[in-house]
Amino acid sequence: MGESINFATLNPANRGSSEETRSVEDSNNTRDTDVDMESSLKSVSPTDQLPDDGKHLLYTDLKNGSPMKTSDRLIDDILCDLSLNGQSQCLLSEQSQGILKLLPIIYSKQRQQLQNVSILGSLLDQVLFQTKFEYSSVSCPQHNKLQVFLGVLLNVSSSFESTDDVVRSPLFHLKVTVKTRSQLELYKKHAGVSQFFSVDSLHSYDKEDLGTFDPEDTRLIDYAIYVSSDTNKLVLIEIFHPEFNTSEEIESFTVDGIRKRYVDTCSRLDSLNPEDIPNQFDCLNTLYKTFKNPINKTDPSAPLQTIKASNPILNSHMNANWLTERYGFTLLPGENEDDEDEYEPPNFTTYIMDPKVRKMKECYIRKCLQLIFWAKLMIEVVDNTQRSKLAASSKSFKSLSGIAVQNTSKPLYQLFGESKNAFLNSNDQNYMWDTNYHFIALSASYHYNDRDIIMNYETYSVIDKGNIGIYFDAIQFIANRKGSYQLLAYCGKQNIVGHEALEAAMRAFKLDPAAIDINKLDISLLLSMYKHEQISNQNTSHLSDLKNALRVLAKFKDNRFVKFYVDHEPYKTVSQAYNELEVDESVDDDIIQTAYSIKVNDSPGLKIECIRALYTIAINKRSMALFNYLIEECPEFQDFYGPEKYSYEQALAIIQVNENASDEMILQIFQKKWNDEPLVEYDQFLSLKAALLKLCIEKNSKLISHFLTTGLIDPSCLPVENWPIGLNNIGNTCYLNSLLQYYFAIAPLRNYICSYQSTTESFEATDTDAKINRRIGGRQVCASEVERSIQFTYQLRDLFNGMIFSNSRCVSPTQELAYLAFSPSNIEVEFDAGSGIASESGGTFSLNGKDTDAPLTDMPLNEDVTMTEAGEPQLDDTGLLAPVEADVPVDQMKLAKEVINSSTKVAKIGSDQLENALELGRQQDVTECIGNVLYQLESASDPIKLDEDNEQYDLIKHLFYGKTRQDIVPLSNSTDVRSKYERFLSLLVNVSDHPKDIYDALDSYFMEEYLTLEEYGDVRRTVAITEFPTILQIQIQRVYYDRERFMPFKSIEPIPFNSTLYMDRYAATDDPVMLTKRRETSELKTRLRECKVRQQELLSRNDMGLSRKEAYTETMKMLQSDFLEQVPSVRGEDQTAVVSGLSDMVASIDEELVQLYTEIGQLETQIDHQFDSFQKVGYSLFAVFIHRGEASYGHYWVYVKDFKNSGIWRKYNDETVSEVPEEEVFNFTEGNNATPYFLVLVKQTHEQDIEPLHRIIDNTQR
Repeated sequence: MGESINFATLNPANRGSSEETRSVEDSNNTRDTDVDMESSLKSVSPTDQLPDDGKHLLYTDLKNGSPMKTSDRLIDDILCDLSLNGQSQCLLSEQSQGILKLLPIIYSKQRQQLQNVSILGSLLDQVLFQTKFEYSSVSCPQHNKLQVFLGVLLNVSSSFESTDDVVRSPLFHLKVTVKTRSQLELYKKHAGVSQFFSVDSLHSYDKEDLGTFDPEDTRLIDYAIYVSSDTNKLVLIEIFHPEFNTSEEIESFTVDGIRKRYVDTCSRLDSLNPEDIPNQFDCLNTLYKTFKNPINKTDPSAPLQTIKASNPILNSHMNANWLTERYGFTLLPGENEDDEDEYEPPNFTTYIMDPKVRKMKECYIRKCLQLIFWAKLMIEVVDNTQRSKLAASSKSFKSLSGIAVQNTSKPLYQLFGESKNAFLNSNDQNYMWDTNYHFIALSASYHYNDRDIIMNYETYSVIDKGNIGIYFDAIQFIANRKGSYQLLAYCGKQNIVGHEALEAAMRAFKLDPAAIDINKLDISLLLSMYKHEQISNQNTSHLSDLKNALRVLAKFKDNRFVKFYVDHEPYKTVSQAYNELEVDESVDDDIIQTAYSIKVNDSPGLKIECIRALYTIAINKRSMALFNYLIEECPEFQDFYGPEKYSYEQALAIIQVNENASDEMILQIFQKKWNDEPLVEYDQFLSLKAALLKLCIEKNSKLISHFLTTGLIDPSCLPVENWPIGLNNIGNTCYLNSLLQYYFAIAPLRNYICSYQSTTESFEATDTDAKINRRIGGRQVCASEVERSIQFTYQLRDLFNGMIFSNSRCVSPTQELAYLAFSPSNIEVEFDAGSGIASESGGTFSLNGKDTDAPLTDMPLNEDVTMTEAGEPQLDDTGLLAPVEADVPVDQMKLAKEVINSSTKVAKIGSDQLENALELGRQQDVTECIGNVLYQLESASDPIKLDEDNEQYDLIKHLFYGKTRQDIVPLSNSTDVRSKYERFLSLLVNVSDHPKDIYDALDSYFMEEYLTLEEYGDVRRTVAITEFPTILQIQIQRVYYDRERFMPFKSIEPIPFNSTLYMDRYAATDDPVMLTKRRETSELKTRLRECKVRQQELLSRNDMGLSRKEAYTETMKMLQSDFLEQVPSVRGEDQTAVVSGLSDMVASIDEELVQLYTEIGQLETQIDHQFDSFQKVGYSLFAVFIHRGEASYGHYWVYVKDFKNSGIWRKYNDETVSEVPEEEVFNFTEGNNATPYFLVLVKQTHEQDIEPLHRIIDNTQR
């Protein structure tokens, strides 16, 4: 029987010293109850068959899907496991198991939301009794060691109102075992944070060392085994239920339980005072000493201290029977009848060699820890008064309160030997991010370096590929939170879509991520949804979100086309594109290309935005040249919109032609679709172009190839009937050629001239009153003018028929036609009846072949103009396709030639007369030639009717003439209105008025004026149109006389105009709304002029070149200079006042200029939109006459629009007829010497009357 323990005299100071743990060289005491669970290891190292030398890795295939964690994550998991463990009483989540063996991604968000986690409590004083142990390895004692830590997990979420609440609140136990392999730590340890991988099965060598581990232990709540990948450091984590866990045990420590037990004990033991009821600290201390004594016994030969079974303290402080029933004590009967029975504790001295003994000893240690921390918690619960009273009267209270403990996780960091900075810098405020679910998912800490975070990310990407998007979200968040350039750069290189971004993208498309498998979703369907939203939804924010979502989904699906489509999507408005390239919307394609090149070179980082801008403008302008440049600058467009995009059959279907269609027909239909079809999808032009390129390759077509390269058609590749004919320059006739092409394009006029068959005899035979009394231009027509006019009409008819039926690409006007067009109509000409068509030579005159046209003055003969032969014209590298006409019967062409041969006479014109006429043509204004031509056409025509003044009304009047009404209203009598009606052939606008556009110029023409007349006094003069012509001609006056240099000069100031002109505002009307608008506009313009005059006053400069503001500023500088300090008369208060006054005036000028700039802008905008709602009288521009050169010389050509051929523009430059882009026609660049001087528009209801292409070729004669 061992030595008996006297609880009354046993002092906590009588502490046994712990023996140093001895190494165990050999042990065969491994538990037979160890359960071999199914191993997650795919292969076993061959070292299993060899002795453990501690130098080889036992776990070589860890990255096979097992969870990975760092030591920081494991420590935090330990503290959170109970709160997230469904088996515990502290359930804060729906987690059905502990988190120790789970991937952090599973519980990361729940961990972040967790408000209360456990606190690790441990014994600080290891002399009192040990809670930290170190053992040598059984398999390799010379190199490997085990460290064991025992502690408690306190639930800080519990609120204790009494000491009873303390014992009723569970207190859990933690055991952490770390096995270190010193040789591997020395030679295999990686820099940075180690990665620990979960294993389900221990290597046989490790099983020997972990003999106390039993996964089937009922007291075990959760456990996990982790092994580091670099050194195979092993970590075993075990969390146990409370040692005192039954309701009987818990209640035995409550105040009521203690009282009942003490009363019961008093009834059995007379030595106890019924009034001296022990407190809870007494009971806890008795149990603590009962369990601590066997723990501290280290000498195997020393006797065990026993406890008498009748000990009153023992029986009153606890249920003594539990010592044998529950706690492993043995009841020893007395040796004699007089001897009492004694309780003998278990012997733990062999715990190092015997795992069973070690396991039981650890159980006793846990009991002691639970009793100690119960006492510590109770001390916190009692109030200060009671605490002071206990400290003075209770030895147990003093004993328990004197035990040193710590509530910190630092012991675990020390045990792991990882993340040394974690507990040294635990006050760093950035550590709050360690509980963010992104950090948790990556098992990362804020203090980790970038390399460790990247390694964690890459590891999780391997072991948990299905959730790589979530891990990418995590590393992105960490990179942004830390502001790490290396991490951000690394994320930028990963072709991964984050999980959160993916789910947000799906929700943007109203798709439920939980219900739809994104891997099975068709990305083309999402693209279609996106395109539909672009059309139907104008919410910019929504479309932006949808675009970003589609980009994310395209990246996830690895669909290069959709990603490219979204990244290069055009801007919403074309103005954004022009702003991005920093150019005006009026510039040509080549300027846009130059602007793009400069912007990209200056700012390479903005290339994608510049490409989008270029794409936007190309779509808006429908420019083939810009699309070609776009593909050149961004070859990816060719990748997705190249000829391989479609099969030959698909390409035919897209352009809507069959395989038998000619190249000309294909281009004609293509142009129709390109120019006229509304924009439905941004890439429709690229798709059309790709389809045409496919056909070009399959058909090996030079015509289509040239068109794809230039955007224009090469006329030399076309049959002659598919392109308008050119006119050779026979000498100084370029503007006549332009005029003839213009008249030819007007179908009603051309048809009338081509069918003209009147002769002088037949004309005179119908000598009606109408012909006798008719007037043209206000004067009567004499017989000689009639004959001349008829012959002129014949010449024009012959030319037009030649332009229709000729097989050549250009023809020559006759000399007679040029002479009759240029010479005044009142000059008589003699004619000889000829048997055939008039010759081009016109007798003896020979031409010099020089083009020296000029509107007003003689032009030098050295003006360079290239001439070609009639049969082989020199063509620009341009062109356009015209509709293919059906063959015309040969009889029709023969009839036309017979008409020509039977009617045309040869004019008796000498060479000197022709030369004089051509010289006269050089000196004429173009409108004089127009008047001369139209007068002769009218003279040769029968009148349809006569107006009141006997003015002849005919086709010319119907087409080209309108009427205006001029009202003179005396200011003294507004009812006395004098009206005058006048016909007009064209409207004259002046560049000298500096109009901002064509409307502004016409406003000046129709401007209300206030005059003083001798007959009426002060009057108001107004002009309005009463009858609008079918074809409206506007002449732009550009030539003026310089009175200082005594010579004419040409103004090249641009007057912008559009393809459509609305004339409602200039019509005679009684509409009160229109009249109000006119009055308002007049007032606005008056105010605008006043603002501009005042602005000019403030900005004008004096003789010294200084503006008013600059003069004031210079004066102030002078007054404040050091020089004036030497002049007493200008110093002092007067000087200060003057400077102050000047300063105020400068500020006033600045303020006024700002106000003027703002008001001018507002006024101009308001004026521009005054008549937006008046669009009934609409005209479409179809001809623009151009002059390049100076006032005394230059060259002419004309642009004519073909409404029937996709609205393309052609340039008629003598013998060369070529297609040009619309930008060339509407070129209002400052300094451009090629300026419009004559604009022609047709009523929108008569656009079909404009037919520039009209060829009828006899195919049988080719």
